Amino acid sequence: MEQIETDPNRRERVYALLNELGVIYEVVEHPAMFSAVDNELHERDINATIFKNLFLRNKDKSRYYLYSLPIMKRADLVTLASHISETRFSFGNEDELWSKLRIRHGSVSPFNIIDVPDTDVEILIDREIFACGRFGIHPNDNTATVILSPNDLMIILDAAGCCYRIIGI
Repeated sequence: MEQIETDPNRRERVYALLNELGVIYEVVEHPAMFSAVDNELHERDINATIFKNLFLRNKDKSRYYLYSLPIMKRADLVTLASHISETRFSFGNEDELWSKLRIRHGSVSPFNIIDVPDTDVEILIDREIFACGRFGIHPNDNTATVILSPNDLMIILDAAGCCYRIIGI
C-alpha cells in the first residue's frame, strides 16, 4: 500500500465549503472512531442520527460506491446490489479506498468527495436520512462529527458535482 498520510487540511476544507455554501452545522470533537462499535463505546451528547459509511465495490471491481446509512441500520448488501442492478457487493480494500477517495479507513464519509472531484465513486444515501432532523458524519477526519440537516447534504453534494442516489431499501 502507498504510504501517504491523509492531508490534515481536508477537514478544514470541509468547513470552508460548508461556510461558503451558508450551511448551518455543528462540530463535535471526540476520540478517533473507526467503526460502529467504537461509536457505541464512546458516549457523546449528540442530538442527531449518526450515519455509517461503507466503501463498496461491485463483483468485477469496475464500479465503486460509498453507502451512507443510519449507524443502527443493518446494511443489506444483497438487496442493495439488486436494487441498483449490480450482482454482488464486497468491501473495497484500503488501497482501493486510498486510490478512489484519498482517505483512510475510519474517515469515510460523503465529504470525501470534496477533495476528489474527479472520482468515479458513486454515493448511495439511505432515504432514512430525510426522517432525521439532523444527522452526523465525519469531516474527512474520524476525531470529529459534523452535524447538519439532510437537505444541506444534498446542497453540498450538488456543489461538489458528485454522482449520488437516494436509496430506499
